[in-house]
Amino acid sequence: MARSFLLKGALLAALIALSGFSVGQDAYPSRPIKLVTGFAAGGGTDTIARLFSDRLSKELGQPVIVENRAGAAGQIGAEFVASAPADGYTFLLAPSSTLTLPYLRTTRYEVTRDFEPIGHVGVSGFVMVVRPRLPFNTLQEFMASVKANPNKYTFGSAGVGSIGHLGLFLLKSRMGAEMIHVPFKSSTEVAQALISGQIDCAIDIVPIHKPHIEANSVGAMATTSAERDPSLPQLPTFNETKVVPGGYELTFWYAIFARKGTPAPALNLARTAFASAMKQQPIQDRIKGLGIVPSQLTPEQFRSNIAAESELWQKIIKDNNIKLDN
Repeated sequence: MARSFLLKGALLAALIALSGFSVGQDAYPSRPIKLVTGFAAGGGTDTIARLFSDRLSKELGQPVIVENRAGAAGQIGAEFVASAPADGYTFLLAPSSTLTLPYLRTTRYEVTRDFEPIGHVGVSGFVMVVRPRLPFNTLQEFMASVKANPNKYTFGSAGVGSIGHLGLFLLKSRMGAEMIHVPFKSSTEVAQALISGQIDCAIDIVPIHKPHIEANSVGAMATTSAERDPSLPQLPTFNETKVVPGGYELTFWYAIFARKGTPAPALNLARTAFASAMKQQPIQDRIKGLGIVPSQLTPEQFRSNIAAESELWQKIIKDNNIKLDN
């Protein structure tokens, strides 16, 4: 009898340990939760974090407090969460540049190694834009000239290692398109350089360039999402044009992550709360208003996507020896 009791007790203890919670621990969540972003207050990432903090607070029954740990292109915030306890009380709201940064310079985190997705917010598409008076009406015409004239055209980006910059090398790897890279400090500077004719083209985020496209200050060739961008429905996607062998997709995503090793009950509850928040029409409307297409991916699907992206960008960065200073 005593032996049976001890065995049952040991089994119960093991099950509790596997659940991630200890005897006497309060039900999760029992205190406020931090939602960390690696960018300053007032920016796009911060805006999304505050949008979700309000709704997640209601869903989880505890305050979800946005904490800005800005600096080093989001690295400081990501490293803070990567070193925080894996207890479900510290989350990270991050853009896709957080995935590529560890391949560009030394960091103390890697997304696929250190984080577990809670939810995929959505994607912002890119558009290929060209300077005024460039004598091409279609993407096919322009890319044919790019291929026929290596390094004749200049390509602007929001900086070395930016998604737009990496997109140039993806284009090069897929179709041999050789262009001269001209880095700027922001997408706004890229837009100004295009309008003034300082550079020939760019692949950059849609929201920055849409007003200039509508004003005919720049030309627009194609978007880079899997489907047509709802804010520029008149433009074909790269894949529709069949210009790039093997296809060409480039997007900028936002997602919420927990530390790898977060107990399953906490992770599942946070995912349920996020999924519920994403169903709310005000959340959907606000996301779309930021130029983001709301996601329908499950955490498992998104995990698979970022694993594939990680492999792709590691190869692109290594093959082209792209580096950032630490």
